[in-house]
Amino acid sequence: MAHCDVDSSSPPRRRIGAVVLVLTVTRSVLLVKPTYREGWQLPGGGAHEGERIADAAARELREETGLVREITHLLAVDQVPASANFASAEGFNVVCDGGTLTAGEAETVAIPESASDELSDIKWIPLDQLSRFTQPYQERHIRQAYAAVQLGAGLPLLDHGHPTGAQ
Repeated sequence: MAHCDVDSSSPPRRRIGAVVLVLTVTRSVLLVKPTYREGWQLPGGGAHEGERIADAAARELREETGLVREITHLLAVDQVPASANFASAEGFNVVCDGGTLTAGEAETVAIPESASDELSDIKWIPLDQLSRFTQPYQERHIRQAYAAVQLGAGLPLLDHGHPTGAQ
């Protein structure tokens, strides 16, 4: 999400984020490096008012990586406090399941030109190297989401009681 679409003079009281865990068959995680903060993170951003989480996650993934995926399941919900300087509101990040890519599919992932102001890099990071790239809270929610994938414990995203993609 381009941070220019959030009014910094009156940020929302509570933010809902949609981030996406995308894996490779070799257990690497897709991470992006934002230009506006330290460290690497899962692709994603804030859901717009009235936007379904599944749609926000798919939109953010497409905008930041060029990947087009149908998002139907969540893996974790991470409650995040407001930043120390109150530049970003407290809220929730819904970690969504972006599936597993083949090596060939993974090679095609790149930052679209439209996201070059927001992102400086994109990488596939092996799970055992997450701590070298991410903030500790990022690593924790990635590992929890990965554990949910391994257990087959993803939950369907619902829209007014209907599973996303089944309407």
